[in-house]
Parts: sequence; C-alpha cells; structure tokens
Amino acid sequence: MRVHGIVWTGSRTDAFDETVTFFRDILGIDLALIGPDFAFSRMPNTSQLEIFGPRDGHHEHFTAGPVPEFLVDDIEDAIRELRDAGVEILGEPHVEGGDGWVHFRAPDGYVYGLTNGRQYRR
Repeated sequence: MRVHGIVWTGSRTDAFDETVTFFRDILGIDLALIGPDFAFSRMPNTSQLEIFGPRDGHHEHFTAGPVPEFLVDDIEDAIRELRDAGVEILGEPHVEGGDGWVHFRAPDGYVYGLTNGRQYRR
C-alpha cells in the first residue's frame, strides 16, 4: 500500500458547539456546513474536516481523539492488506466504484482510517 498523505480528519466531541466555534472563529476554518451534531469543511488543498456531536449515531468508535484518514491508491487492496495483517477493522468498509474508506484500530489503540476518492488531490 502507498500512502499519499492525510486527507480527512474526523472528531467526535461532547463539546460540539464549542468545538465548531473554535475551528471557525479561532482557527479561521471555513465550515461549509454546520448542522445538528455535524460540521464539515473542505480545505483549499482538498482535505476535509468533519466534526460530530454527541448525538451522531455513526461514529461511536471515535473514542480517543481525532481520527485521521490516509489517502491510498487502491482502497480495496489496502483493506485486504489490513485484514491479511490481522488489523482490527471497525465497522464495515465503505467502497463504491473504487472510492471508499475504512476505519481500523492500530497497535497504539487509536482509530485511524484509509481512504481513496477522486475528490482528493495527490
């Protein structure tokens, strides 16, 4: 597998409003979408930031801080490599038309991800 960089970061927080305010007003990140328990930004370099509030029902496994996702060339091959190495896959990988993502637990106990998508610049 070849990693090109970190292109996505997601963070689940009980302090959703305060976190959105921090990223938007202190760091100056343009949050294109802010809704109940979800905020989203696509950075100028095509990377993405997503913030999930406590009522978000899809990211309960984000328990130990922000989750970075690494850009890979082939998500299906990367998932196979993780499985062959005995890495714990969290939930079902999402793959459609060669694009997709997967979350996994690394030996340090933290959650990371791999992703591939045409929206990311290499």
